[in-house]
Amino acid sequence: MSSKHWNYKQDLVHAHLKGLCHANPDLQFIESERVVINKHSKPDKVMILSGGGSGHEPLHAGFVGEGCLDVGVAGFVFASPSTKQIVSGLKAKPSDKGTLIVVKNYTGDILHFGLAAERAKAEGVPVELLIVQDDVSVGRTKNGMVGRRGLAGTSLVHKIVGAKAAKDSNKASLSEVYQLGEAVVANLVTIGASLDHCTIPGNRHHESESDDEDEQKHLLKEDEIEVGMGIHNESGIKRVSPIPTIDTLVADLLKYLLDKSDEERHYVDFDSSDEIVLMINNLGGTSNLELYAIQNTVVEQLATDYKIKPARVYTGAYTTSLDGPGFSITLLNVTRAGGKEVFDCLDYPTKVPGWNSSYTTAEWAAKSESFVIDAPPVSDASATSKVRFSSSTVKAVLESGCKKLLTKEPKITLYDTVAGDGDCGETLANGAHAILDLLAADKLEITDGVRSLTQITDVVETAMGGTSGGLYSIFISALAKSLKDRELQQGGYEVTPQILAASLKDALESLYRYTRARAGDRTLIDALAPFVEQFAASKGDLNQANKACHEGAESTRKLKAKFGRASYVSEEEFKPFEAEGGLPDPGAIGLAALVDGFAEAYSKIGSNL
Repeated sequence: MSSKHWNYKQDLVHAHLKGLCHANPDLQFIESERVVINKHSKPDKVMILSGGGSGHEPLHAGFVGEGCLDVGVAGFVFASPSTKQIVSGLKAKPSDKGTLIVVKNYTGDILHFGLAAERAKAEGVPVELLIVQDDVSVGRTKNGMVGRRGLAGTSLVHKIVGAKAAKDSNKASLSEVYQLGEAVVANLVTIGASLDHCTIPGNRHHESESDDEDEQKHLLKEDEIEVGMGIHNESGIKRVSPIPTIDTLVADLLKYLLDKSDEERHYVDFDSSDEIVLMINNLGGTSNLELYAIQNTVVEQLATDYKIKPARVYTGAYTTSLDGPGFSITLLNVTRAGGKEVFDCLDYPTKVPGWNSSYTTAEWAAKSESFVIDAPPVSDASATSKVRFSSSTVKAVLESGCKKLLTKEPKITLYDTVAGDGDCGETLANGAHAILDLLAADKLEITDGVRSLTQITDVVETAMGGTSGGLYSIFISALAKSLKDRELQQGGYEVTPQILAASLKDALESLYRYTRARAGDRTLIDALAPFVEQFAASKGDLNQANKACHEGAESTRKLKAKFGRASYVSEEEFKPFEAEGGLPDPGAIGLAALVDGFAEAYSKIGSNL
């Protein structure tokens, strides 16, 4: 497999989105937020917004246009966009009937799009979150808490809900569009296979000459394929060697989709009497010559082995994994998902490039010279309050916490190289540096408690991104809301340790609405929950809470991961850390370092907040 990529001076995601707009007269581009919108969408219909990490093109921006998505929000490669970007997309296309957000089942996406949805609801905007989870390679027992990942079926969801909102613009409510989307997701299954992992532009591809033994284990051999890979370079459920014939491989993949005896992975019933949609998706590196041959094999085996004749067959690159040399098979049971209405939506005309269409001469002529527009203004007036912090204490505590975190960054990065994708330490460090820079420039509010926390939320999310940024942002934002709610009830006040303890508990409960992780699941919750609980139980004793936080973080060395990429890592890769008690969760260790810095500064000051 080739590992070479072109070199780019500019940001690749920005360049891609601008290029897409050059080729599509219906699009406008909020350049500062990496948001693409359909300029023709009108507020008398339900708006459809989707997004996620880049690298899956034509998802998501390639599905923006008449009859499909109204807004596409792009993160960096394989990284969720920030809530700020998503909120910008929501505000760019307001609707009298509300907005349906379509998101794939990945932790970072759920957190960021969920927070954006909650912010919109708080402003009185109707929003529903539709989560796509069609990956049958994720079994019920191993990852039952996480659920199935979102794969190529997402493109079918985009097409169907987009058409429902467009064709029934005079009568389709947000609830009706959402219910149709839910029915589609519930009857959608996907499985994929690949010759190798994808390569990322700007990153060195892992080649066979590598001296790293752990890296070698990750590589596929010359005569080996992987079944069940995710679309973010995650490992699959098994490797097969030698490379089987397509007939043998397709037969194996169809069993994952259709075998009712496999209770571990059987999610949707398909009978010969049902009307079925088949999608053969190119993961990015499979030639069209091969892709249509694979599709033909699938169609033939469905008819021969399962008496299923697809009513619709779609073949092409819909949800890629950059240049992944593989493909996936998606089946949708239309009969159980809504019957004729689903077919009407699939057949509804659209011109979006992700669904293969063309534009007229008149439409090209109407294309404006510039598609770049300014982001809509976002008012932060509600963030001001009469909730007071001790400015000197807040500054000292923040500086100490951020600096202590930075000293732990190399160790956190080492842990995450094995347990995750290696960016946890850098992500946390980015947030710490951003806060320290604002403090040094005297640009961070440290007196108004609500405004201070709101500003920190924006800074953290912008600087950090990813799952960690989402978790921290939701927690801090919820903490600000709790303090603000108290002000609305009793008027202005000084924040005491006791008040802070109560608001921390409120914030933790809010965070729990966006993650299923709890203490014992080997996440940063193992450090956060004990900290919050002990801070309340000790009536604001930060030293006791710090101790509980540290003990919680250390306990993750003995816990089995249930969330994130760590849940897919084999136990063999944890063995090098047995001498230090095991491999801890990197995020929990990072939080413990932050809190330790807080406690050190607070002990020296010995004052209220």
